[in-house]
Amino acid sequence: MQVLIAQAMIATISVAGGALIALAVERWRGRRSERLTEVSALRLLIVEIAARRALAHDFTAPPLTLDRADPSSDLNSAVRSIRLLRKDVRAARAELRAASSAWGELDEMVAACNVFIEATEAHPQDLAVEVDRLRSRLEAAVRGLVALYPDALELRLPGSMAYASR
Repeated sequence: MQVLIAQAMIATISVAGGALIALAVERWRGRRSERLTEVSALRLLIVEIAARRALAHDFTAPPLTLDRADPSSDLNSAVRSIRLLRKDVRAARAELRAASSAWGELDEMVAACNVFIEATEAHPQDLAVEVDRLRSRLEAAVRGLVALYPDALELRLPGSMAYASR
C-alpha cells in the first residue's frame, strides 16, 4: 500500500512539475516575442525619422516657401510630413509592452510633433527654427531609445537618411 501511495505521489509531482516547466517556457517565449515585436517597431520608427526630408539639414536652407495656399510649399510639406511622422510614432506605441521603458521617449516624440505643428501654424515664418527644435527633440528621444536598447537599435539621426543616395 505504501509503495502505491509513493508511486502516486511521484507521478503527481512529476506531472505538476512538468506542467509548471511548460508554463514557464511558454511565458518566456511570449515575453521574448513581445520584446522582439517592440524592438522591431522601434527600429522601423528610427529609420522612418532618419528618412524624413523635412528633418534633413538641407530642408531649412533658404529660401523657404511659406505660402499656406500652395500645397507644395515648404511649410505645407513639412507640416504634412510631421503629421505622418506623429502617426508613425503612435503606431509604434501600439506595439510597446505595457511595462516598456520606451513609453517616455515615444510620448516625447508625439509631444514634439504636436508642438511643431501648433507653432508652425501660429507662426509660419518661424518654420526653420521650429524644424531645428523638432530635430533636436527627436534626436534626444532617438538617443534615449538607443540607450535603452543598445544591443538592438542603431543610432540614426533625424533626417540623416533623407538623401542617402547622394
